[in-house]
Amino acid sequence: DETPAERRATGRLAALVADPAGLELAVRFVDRVARPEDARVAAAELAGLGDRAADAAAFLGGVDRVLLGVGAKVAPLLPSAVVPAARVRLRQLVGHLVADAGPGLGPHLARARAEGFRLNLNLLGEAVLGEDEANRRLHRVAELAARPDVDYVSIKVSAVASQLSTWDTEGSVRRVVDRLLPLYRAAAAGGTFLNLDMEEYRDLALTVRVFDELVGDPQVRGAEMGIVLQAYLPDTSDALEEITAIARRRVAAGGARLKVRLVKGANLAMEQVEAELHGWAQAPYAGKPEVDAHYVRLVRRALDPERTTALRVGVASHNLFHVAYAHLLAAHRGVSEALDIEMLQGMAPAQARAVQREVGQVLLYTPVVAKQDFDVAISYLVRRLEENAAHQNFLHALFAGGDGPDEGIASQEDAFLASVARADAVPTGRRRLPRDPAASSPAPGAFRNAPDTDPAVAESRDWAARLVAEDVEPPAGAVEVATGAEVDAVVA
Repeated sequence: DETPAERRATGRLAALVADPAGLELAVRFVDRVARPEDARVAAAELAGLGDRAADAAAFLGGVDRVLLGVGAKVAPLLPSAVVPAARVRLRQLVGHLVADAGPGLGPHLARARAEGFRLNLNLLGEAVLGEDEANRRLHRVAELAARPDVDYVSIKVSAVASQLSTWDTEGSVRRVVDRLLPLYRAAAAGGTFLNLDMEEYRDLALTVRVFDELVGDPQVRGAEMGIVLQAYLPDTSDALEEITAIARRRVAAGGARLKVRLVKGANLAMEQVEAELHGWAQAPYAGKPEVDAHYVRLVRRALDPERTTALRVGVASHNLFHVAYAHLLAAHRGVSEALDIEMLQGMAPAQARAVQREVGQVLLYTPVVAKQDFDVAISYLVRRLEENAAHQNFLHALFAGGDGPDEGIASQEDAFLASVARADAVPTGRRRLPRDPAASSPAPGAFRNAPDTDPAVAESRDWAARLVAEDVEPPAGAVEVATGAEVDAVVA
């Protein structure tokens, strides 16, 4: 029951996820043409993509292929005209995935409600570098949450506070709570649900601690609010227990129920790069079968009648097998009222409507970005494109099809059954452990850097705190410095 516009958008996505060459071109375009601030730099990159126009045949229509070819030739001559036009066309092509934060947002929200959907709005942008940008982003989130047509907003600690130190988790918790508490109080008074999201593994402990502090504030205790857990991190099994305990304490004190949103995780590439750079084991599971099994385990544990009295559950996935499993499990256990099925806006609209007809309501995760800030949508779009192009991904199987042993819906059914069978046996111990002193010792053979000490590991933070507290006698001849100028003098 797709509309013509949805068929075109879905067809482009299907062709894109099935074609590695097309995916490479799309990623190059959004990263090298849409991102640079200097139009001349973007024009030079666009010119370099001209020879790749033929690779776009699978997912771009004839008109867009011609525009790409012509734009690549003309861009170096007229960068100030061609580059903005190319960026506008990109926004048009991905407009079904990202909502405009400007005047178009109101009509977009109204259309979604008319179709029976609720929206979880996420103002795009993860980590911020400076306090000015952190303050601006927090202000924009507050404006979004205060709109009368908005009732559900996601926010990340890394997007509203700069220079957060994993080494100083306690201090970072205080900073973030002080910054977010006014927003939470205003949202509670206005009836807007706030969902505390997270991106990186190193933010897991910080985010849970901040959530605990915020939901315990007397002025927000009567309002429902939520937090996200990522199934690709084995640590989240313990985090679910911690959040459940927080929710039970809150309800016992007369407060409203909390919510946990279960996702699989979409930051794998960054986690792998960070782990390799520092010599750590990657925090997420090594393979998708373990992620899917852990997801089923989390769904099973969360949809427990003894747990749902204090904790509502959001099951966020486009894998229709896992969505159906959660829906049927909740009905079997008599906790359907505690379950929210959640999907991504625009990613598979026909499937979202089919699920909505079956379960009653679907919450759509909706990225929001202002036109002048479209560059912050780039990382989100690249992650989604790469995620959906992976052969093990459900949407890849749905869109691209295929008859191979690892392709098509039949392979997804087999993977789902395997995830259900493995759910109770999947390991849930953390993969990042305290540094082994022996790992720093020289060993024969090829050179290998000693791993860095990992501040995301609680034992590492405790070790560093003990060192800071020690009274150390400075060595003879040491120079004491107390100002930046004195440090500069010593370095000179």
